[in-house]
Amino acid sequence: MDFETEAGILQYLQSHDKTQGIVAVKKLSGGNANYVYRGTIAEPRADLFGGRSTVVIKHAAGHSASQRQFALYTERMAFEQTVLGIVADASDNKNNNNNKEDENIETANVRVPRVLHWDPENNIVIQEDAGVKSTHLKGFISSLAQPPSPRLAKEIGSSLGEFIARLHLHGFRNRSELYPNKMANTEALGLSRLILYDQFPKAASKYMGDQPQFDRDVIDLASKWGGDRLMNEPETLAHGDFWPGNFLVDSATGEGNEATIKCMYIVDWEMSRYAPAAMDLGQFVAEAFSLNKYRHPCEELMTSFLEAYCKIYGNRLTTTDLKTAVIHCGAHLMAWTPYTGWFNEDDAKAKEITLIGAEFVKHAWTENWAWVRQETAFRVLVDHLKL
Repeated sequence: MDFETEAGILQYLQSHDKTQGIVAVKKLSGGNANYVYRGTIAEPRADLFGGRSTVVIKHAAGHSASQRQFALYTERMAFEQTVLGIVADASDNKNNNNNKEDENIETANVRVPRVLHWDPENNIVIQEDAGVKSTHLKGFISSLAQPPSPRLAKEIGSSLGEFIARLHLHGFRNRSELYPNKMANTEALGLSRLILYDQFPKAASKYMGDQPQFDRDVIDLASKWGGDRLMNEPETLAHGDFWPGNFLVDSATGEGNEATIKCMYIVDWEMSRYAPAAMDLGQFVAEAFSLNKYRHPCEELMTSFLEAYCKIYGNRLTTTDLKTAVIHCGAHLMAWTPYTGWFNEDDAKAKEITLIGAEFVKHAWTENWAWVRQETAFRVLVDHLKL
């Protein structure tokens, strides 16, 4: 069957007893790695996906859905459904076995979609739908008529910081059970190294020819150091692609016509693996930095995220983690921000953000924490570590 078209995926669903209640599908935009559809259930009932009227269907092919020439490993969907089960079990069982509150992963308004059906033979997973009106966080903030209020930015940042800290804490506490038995995902590690740590020196070379030799040498040194940490230090369970495009927002309108967050769903877990926790922080801050620079002022999104994170995982943070997070952030600004729609093709803006990223990398590499504290949101970690 052809799982890459609406007609093909619907034929598959209708040919199986457990899924034939899905009577219509629509391909969703935004899926780069996988083929993603929303399925409609004409007659919802409790014994069919828990009475839900819509579900999300994902298929992992042996290539990227957006770039067929880019080969991908199909086992990524198995890791996604596994880690979604880990997060759900930790949260759904919160009242069992005398679990402490900080052993839950989900928070009051941040959760993961539940896996409703898994077909390992065809690499197809059916998940809970975040809602037909949901939008990813990048789009949500970008679409606001006015900058998010400090209250809203803090609510979003704190909730996400708490969630990812709880994930990291759970992964750290349960490493002997989860790694390497369930969550090694070495293919994801190699792919992350390829598309970030091996890539940002190439991005740097385009715009750093007129920069001091030391600055250019640091890029190469930091690239190898960060890539080696990624591949060889399985600290804890990490999301691996923790950016606002993977946070689906279910929002409402509150007092004063201000947007409020009902729930955020964290999706796209196929890159999850055991790796340094700080890399999730670096990726999020890089994307939040771009929201703050190119869309709406929202620095509270970054600082509240890191403050909430430190409250839960902070006693495990070291100077090496700070160095890792800032380098990862700078690398992301160099390798991804100029090429992912933050601005129209503009060589001056691309050079500007590349050089900003290079500053992050350089000052982290030389452990110039005074600069990091003065110039970046990572001052939260600098102060936490009392540097």
